[in-house]
Amino acid sequence: MALDFYHGHGSPFSWRVWLALEAKAIPYNLKVLSFQEKDTRKPEFSAINPRQQVPTIVDDGYALWESMAILEYLDERFTSGLKLYPGDAKARGRIRRLAAEAQSYVRQEAIDPIVDEFFWKEGAAPDEVRIAKAREALERELAWFAGELKGSYLAGDQPTAADFMLYPEIGYAKRITFRKPDSKLADLIPPAIAQWAKRIESLPYFDKTFPPHWR
Repeated sequence: MALDFYHGHGSPFSWRVWLALEAKAIPYNLKVLSFQEKDTRKPEFSAINPRQQVPTIVDDGYALWESMAILEYLDERFTSGLKLYPGDAKARGRIRRLAAEAQSYVRQEAIDPIVDEFFWKEGAAPDEVRIAKAREALERELAWFAGELKGSYLAGDQPTAADFMLYPEIGYAKRITFRKPDSKLADLIPPAIAQWAKRIESLPYFDKTFPPHWR
């Protein structure tokens, strides 16, 4: 039976899960929620996820949210398609570490402050000092991840949960640069990560997951 996947276009957290669902060839019913219409706050969704956030999945009546928890659940629950956490305990530990670093350092220390300053100030001028600090963090962390590549992807010749955690942040950096050219975030992407991103973008299911309003 197909699971229900509650998604919001443009959410990097939800994008992680969509890539994983496709990579693992898991049947799912896509349920797109509109942030503009405040769908995540409506009673029918709040009854499923009281945190009122995407991504959320419902698998045979079992509701789960938080993208990293969902990735691990999908890999344990379904044997089809790509293994998101392959290898022995040490290899899986490394993938979990990289996934956590993408969340903690690329998303929280770099992308989140930049998004806040450019898009959530309600007309106030961005804090240039905060932006500069976040840009430095992004450049530093992407250089770090470039050094973590083990072959074509972060853990070898196939993408894993770590790749699906990191890629949406690269997509966001490109999107911010498109909307705010002066940010020049795309210029901070090192060549090795740019080539890695192209490999993710060439995956047969990638285009299906790309936010339609970003085209």
